[in-house]
Amino acid sequence: MKSLLSLLCLTAAASAQTILAQPYLQPGPQGTLEATDEMRVIWVTDQTPGRFTVEYAPKGFKLIAAKVESAAMDFPAPVSKTPVTQEKDQHYIRYTAALPGLPLDSSFTYVVKLDGKVVREQTTHTRVSGSKPTRFIMIGDLADGKASQNVIAYQMSLQKPHYTVLLGDIIYPTGRAYHYMKYFWSTYSNPTEPSEKNGAPMMGSIPFYAVLGNHDVMGKLTTTSDSYAAYHFFSAPQNGLPEGVWNTALAKSEAATKFRALAGKNYPALGFYSFDYGAAHIVVLDNSGGGKSDDPAVMAWLDQDLKATKQPWKFIALHMPPFQVTVAHYSAQRQRKFAPIFEANGVDVIFAGHVHNFQRSKPLRFLPATGVVAAAAAKPVPLDPKANVQSLAPNTPPSYVNGTFTLDETFDGAKHTRPKGVIYVVQGGGGAKLYTGTVDKNLAKLPNGGKDNYAPFNAKLYDTLHSFSVIDLTVQRFEMRTINEKGEEIDRCVIEK
Repeated sequence: MKSLLSLLCLTAAASAQTILAQPYLQPGPQGTLEATDEMRVIWVTDQTPGRFTVEYAPKGFKLIAAKVESAAMDFPAPVSKTPVTQEKDQHYIRYTAALPGLPLDSSFTYVVKLDGKVVREQTTHTRVSGSKPTRFIMIGDLADGKASQNVIAYQMSLQKPHYTVLLGDIIYPTGRAYHYMKYFWSTYSNPTEPSEKNGAPMMGSIPFYAVLGNHDVMGKLTTTSDSYAAYHFFSAPQNGLPEGVWNTALAKSEAATKFRALAGKNYPALGFYSFDYGAAHIVVLDNSGGGKSDDPAVMAWLDQDLKATKQPWKFIALHMPPFQVTVAHYSAQRQRKFAPIFEANGVDVIFAGHVHNFQRSKPLRFLPATGVVAAAAAKPVPLDPKANVQSLAPNTPPSYVNGTFTLDETFDGAKHTRPKGVIYVVQGGGGAKLYTGTVDKNLAKLPNGGKDNYAPFNAKLYDTLHSFSVIDLTVQRFEMRTINEKGEEIDRCVIEK
């Protein structure tokens, strides 16, 4: 009898639905701050049948039911010549529930149940209006299965931010769903309690805004059908560029058709969008290498977006930094051509990843030797999101972008806090192997010895331990602290309006 009972228990356990990515929050379709907001709850399971319900309510209101939508995710295993590395087919269900009607500056509760049993109950906050202080984190180059990513996630959770921006290369090595299942959810959503060993379930209570990096868009759908998985797991405001050559390139194929159906509006929305949070206006640009990120149509859209916002602080989030001093990836300079647009529209700070360390530049102005006239002559970008806009650019230009630098040597971020120029921050310390070695010792290897391409614009470089940057923002004050995996503050910078 005892063995029969044990067998029945094992059978029941084997038939239960397994949650592979615990419920986590994502932004809704609104970019600007309206009277009410919408957020999304997303989670991923195996394909064993189960019944989920979601209820939610702002503080002081009775819980109401949210509509739950599901989508099967079926990815055939890539063919391998080595039996040892042969993968299995992947079969998941992705669930999504929209939570509309959330008032700003408030708290709300959501409850996810499986067959009547609570799997996640979370009370957290809605978006913050423009006059209220906020705290957010910037971090890139995160999950590749190393212990450091868990330590950093734990340190991030101690800061209790309102939201986090992931500056690209969210998952290694090639951005597949397979890699998310191995390396990502176990650090940022699934832990029961924060710890240095396991990470922290931050995504259950705050949204992670995604920026695409080169590792996120590697591979081909025809060989690894679970590639570009960021489009399946993250959502973004629906206010960016319509589909064009600036997006992750999709060849016409059955695999691409299936990808589009599963990604929905996230393709192409995840590439280019903007959002307001507190006093900040943040523009996300996809310069992952999957599309023509320096197309004049992108420049025109960016210029329009920055001119339209009334937020007192303007930030840019992208993956490949326009200005950085590490030898690795130094030539990835195409977004330098955007500098006049940043400067003309009062952008305060540019945040990037890609280079696996922390850097903060002096305030700088940069006049590119080429590339500005084309942007000024660009045709208006159609507002119809269904339009497929063609490139206005000539053939892909060289990576090196020369020009004239003007540096603010007075600003120090402590006593002198009003910069004359834009500050460029590299924060690629999220977990991947760190980069060392600076280009100033290798100028002879650059075209023309670095003339018109390099200047001593760096104010801070930290490449000893992994790190992240946390920003406290009010209408008049920006304070950025960079913290390493030991919890030590290794840089502080204040900007005042």
